Amino acid sequence: MQSTVTTAWAVKLLVVLMRLAGIFAVGPVLSHTAVPARVRYFMAVVMSLAVMGRISVPSAVPAGWGRLLAGLGGELLIGAAIGWAAALVFVGVELGAVHVGRQMGVSLGEVFDPVSPAAPRGVRQFFRLLAVVVFLGVGGHRAMIGGLLETFRAVPLTGFARAPAAAETMISLLSVSFVLALKVAAPVLIALLLASAAMGLLQRSLPQCHILSMGLPIRALAALAILAVSLAAITGLVESGTTIVLERMGETIRPGQ
Repeated sequence: MQSTVTTAWAVKLLVVLMRLAGIFAVGPVLSHTAVPARVRYFMAVVMSLAVMGRISVPSAVPAGWGRLLAGLGGELLIGAAIGWAAALVFVGVELGAVHVGRQMGVSLGEVFDPVSPAAPRGVRQFFRLLAVVVFLGVGGHRAMIGGLLETFRAVPLTGFARAPAAAETMISLLSVSFVLALKVAAPVLIALLLASAAMGLLQRSLPQCHILSMGLPIRALAALAILAVSLAAITGLVESGTTIVLERMGETIRPGQ
């Protein structure tokens, strides 16, 4: 009897741990390389033990290694889906930052040598850190973990099933990510387009000025000025994007509410 209880408890812990491991493997901030792997493992185990007391043992534990592995894979997908959805905010911000850096001319190293780890990525790193600060400031990490814990009530252990509503939500979140990238890059791209048009007209009017030879530093300075002016607006865009993503995730997890 004691052996049966211990086995059921161990299987339950393993299933819960796999669902939590997905978010620590894919989720933003938690899966960053700056967080040591041992710390992530420890946090996953501690959270699993905390969750264990709030859920009941599954009525039908998968019998056989094949069904058990399939159930563990489904649990891992649930956590990874939550983390992937939250990470779409960072994907959108970095996509916009890539376009801004290339238009400014500060990312030419990536174009000529894309495999070099020494290629400058200043603009991309700045936007990424800004997104991390905003994400933590609005409590995105707490909402992400809370959404994952909510799945234990919405989806029973080893009860993962492919849902059309979840697929539609993922597609809508992708659109939110692309729109966020466009909004982040739009001020700089529009300003640089106008600057290029103005320099072209000036060069056409005064050919002796050779204004186009100074185009790169002018574009870089103009882009930095626009970034400094629109920094507050970009912060608001990241915050609104994070809020939209977390709300969509919550609606998917709690469809009846």
